Order: sequence, then C-alpha cells, then structure tokens
Amino acid sequence: MFNKNNNNTDCFAQYGNLKNKFEQQFGKIRNEFSREHRPLVNIEENKAFFTLQLYAAGLKKEQFKIEIKDKILTISYEVSATEDNEEQYMYREFVPQSFSRSFQLNEQVSQVNLTASYEEGILTVILPKDVESFNPAQNIKVS
Repeated sequence: MFNKNNNNTDCFAQYGNLKNKFEQQFGKIRNEFSREHRPLVNIEENKAFFTLQLYAAGLKKEQFKIEIKDKILTISYEVSATEDNEEQYMYREFVPQSFSRSFQLNEQVSQVNLTASYEEGILTVILPKDVESFNPAQNIKVS
C-alpha cells in the first residue's frame, strides 16, 4: 500500500492520494454514513433531586445550551466553524458534533434552582424536586 521508503512526506502524500480515491468512490465517511448524533444519558433519582448525566467528551462547556420550556428540558450543543476545522488533521475518527436532546419533566421537578456542570467529559444537570407537588405512587390491590 505504501512505499517502503521511510520518507514521511511520501507516506503522507500516498495517504492523501488513497484518501482522495476512497472519497471519490464512496464519499466522505462522516457525511455518507453518519446518523443524528445522540449523546448517551444516565438519569438518577434520590429523595431531593434528579441527576441527569450526559456523556459529551471533548466539547466546550460554553457552547452547551440548557433550557426548560413547557416542562421540557432541552440540552443542545452547536459546533462552531472553528471547532470543526478538518484541514488541520491528517486522519480523524472523532469530531465534535452538534446535538439536541429533550426530556419531558414530570410534576416532581422544580423548574427553579437547576444547576449544571461539565467535568471530565460529563455534563451533569441537577433537577431539584418540588416537594410540595410530590404525590407518591399508590399501590392498588387487584381483587
């Protein structure tokens, strides 16, 4: 595939040629085969609050947008043009991707005093419970 010559310039040139031939035949992998990006989420509950953790490694915390409207929590991220500059890479398998995830909130979630933090690739959103509107589940016996 590559010449046995140890010259890095030749190696990179051959890679570029190979990449161009592949893209001519199959198109860019990222554009042809990508699906909507949907980051993974964990949701935990305790007596005082819900914790939503969204796996979002390698992103910039300033570009997250978190909002609540009509009892729907929406977390989104928009990739800027400078963040997705492909020319600086010789080969790239992971790229920042824009996304939006929405979650229907129930009556237990207070829509005030929410907090969010981003650490080690995990966006954590704390959703306090509204203890006044909490009605515990009732067990109904079937007769």
